[in-house]
Order: sequence, then structure tokens, then C-alpha cells
Amino acid sequence: MNPSKITLKFNTMKNYILRISTTMFLILILIACNKDETNESLTDAIDLDEANFTAKVDTATEVLSDTFLQVYESEENLAKSPVHPYLPDCATIIVEITNASKEVTIDFGSEGCDVRGHLIKGKLNMSYAASFEAETLVINYDLEDFFIDDIQFSGSKTVTRQKMNDNGNPQYTMELDLNITFEDGTVASRKGTKTREWIEGALNGNWGDNVFLISGSWETNFVNGNTHSTTIITPLRREASCRFLVSGVVDLVRTNYTGTLNYGDGMCDNIALFINEEGEEREIKL
Repeated sequence: MNPSKITLKFNTMKNYILRISTTMFLILILIACNKDETNESLTDAIDLDEANFTAKVDTATEVLSDTFLQVYESEENLAKSPVHPYLPDCATIIVEITNASKEVTIDFGSEGCDVRGHLIKGKLNMSYAASFEAETLVINYDLEDFFIDDIQFSGSKTVTRQKMNDNGNPQYTMELDLNITFEDGTVASRKGTKTREWIEGALNGNWGDNVFLISGSWETNFVNGNTHSTTIITPLRREASCRFLVSGVVDLVRTNYTGTLNYGDGMCDNIALFINEEGEEREIKL
């Protein structure tokens, strides 16, 4: 065979193999990039879902705290009205008093009652010493088939009520021990401590002008073994005239990420801002 033809065939085959190799290399890079983008998108989705979970539970637990405080303060008000000023007619309140204690049950029924834009179902049971004069009072409460919107809560709380804190305001320190179940079956438990300071409208009989500042920290544990830590780094502002938290910042430490959840600058809206550790921002609807 002619040597020049052999060289030509060899070069042609070499070029062919080189083109194939280059093509395969580019395909592998493309696959890897797509895989990275998919993983990044999946991680972003998980981060956002968990931040959304936190925001929804935070909002719901504040509705629970509102309900508890409203009923307690109404019951212990010296000018107590036979008609509860803060709850709809569909809610039933049962009170049992002994010489030493008082038990109060608030029953919202299995169909639920609309309480300022939130559907509440089930029972909230409270018990405490019958002592209106006490500067500090421990109140226990537990929940039965209790729902706020589509979130079910079970478990108990211990609340220490101070008539007056160092700032001269009523204050409630809550020990959390709650189990939480979402409509999609997601199950978690939450334990920790939360403090509510009543900074405006205290004990004036008008719930609509009340304002609370909330501080504290807690852990949320999921059935898959993940543990998420939450710490309020700027007090959350709860205004009774708004369905949502209006300001404050929460620090989130999760299994796969860290970040903050910012509830705004005081405007009453259903938006919070999640900022991950890289400074990326995502809006969350409460």
C-alpha cells in the first residue's frame, strides 16, 4: 500500500476520534452543569420550603398566643363582660372554679370559628391558681384536636405571667412543647422559650390597639432526624390589628443551610424576606 495513503487514513481516523472525544467531553460538561443546576435548584427549593414552613408556624403560634392571652385577660378582668369581647359567638367558654384553682376551656368546635381571618378548631384548656393579686402566676394549658387554618397543634405550654416587668409592662414567658402536623403530612415538634412583652394597649379592654414584642429561641425537630434552631435576633412585633407579624428578624440554622427571616419594617402585609448565608433573597408569603 502507498505510504501516503496509510498516513492519510491514520490522520483521518485520528481526527475522527478527536472529534468524538471532544463531543463526548462537551456532553459530559453539559450533563454535569445541568446536574449542578438541578441540584442547586432542588436545594433552593428545599431551603425556601423550610423557610416557608418556619414562617407559617411562627404566624400560627402567635395566633395561638393571642387566643390564650385574650381569654385569660378577659376572665381575670374585674369588669368582666358576660359576652366575651374577643371571640365569635361560635366559640364556647366553660369555666370551673374551686377555692384554689380555675379551669377554663375554650371550644371552637369541629367545624371551627373564624377569628380575625384565621380558622380555629378544637379545644384550648387552661388551668391556674385562683389568685388575681399574684404578681407572678403560672398558667398551664393543653390542646385537644386543635387546628389553626391547616396546621394541627398538640401538646402543652407553661406560661409565667408577670403583672409588671422591668419596663413596667405585663409580660408572658412561655415554655413551648408542641407537636405540629401540616395538611400534607409533614410532622415536627417544637420546644423552646418565647417571651411576649405587652408594650401598648395593655389591659384597656380594647384588643385591637394591643402591641407585643416577642423574643426567644427554640428548636424544631422533624421525623427524618433533622433539627432546626431558631433565634429571634430583633424582637418580633405583633400588632393585634394585623393578621401577620409586622417586623423583626429571626436567625435560622438548618441542616443544609443558614439564613435569616425578616418580617418587614412595620407594614401590615403577608410578606417576609428570607436571606440565605450567601446573601440571596427570596420572598415568602405568610
